[in-house]
Amino acid sequence: MIQNYPQQMEVVLFPYTANTKTLAYDSLFETVKKSNVGVFGIKPFADNSLFQGNSAPDSPTAEEDNRRARLAIRYILSNPAIAAPIPGLASPAQVDNVAKAVGEWKKFGNEGLAELEKAADQMWAKLPPHYEWLRDWQNV
Repeated sequence: MIQNYPQQMEVVLFPYTANTKTLAYDSLFETVKKSNVGVFGIKPFADNSLFQGNSAPDSPTAEEDNRRARLAIRYILSNPAIAAPIPGLASPAQVDNVAKAVGEWKKFGNEGLAELEKAADQMWAKLPPHYEWLRDWQNV
């Protein structure tokens, strides 16, 4: 659709998690960049599977969960083809945390990538059965 109708396509929306990778060859991202089509990534936290706890501000794991959320958002924003991730946020504290990640996104480096990959491995292990379809979006 994007290749055949670039004038009619303005934006696409698909899952882009903390573990999505760009295909080395024939990636969708090559096409969207050439066609000037925006990309929104949904499910960056994979139904909260990225977190150690439940991502609630009063959770005992809130500090680590917030850190993982910021790493995921920064990782997603490091792909220049992504216009924006669309995380499900349930509290003002979560909005503030994502805003902080947006302000830090250019600082994403190899140390953050190693930490995020470890968290993503845990994310896939915790993924609920009704979200297994997210695995189909690991390589785009």
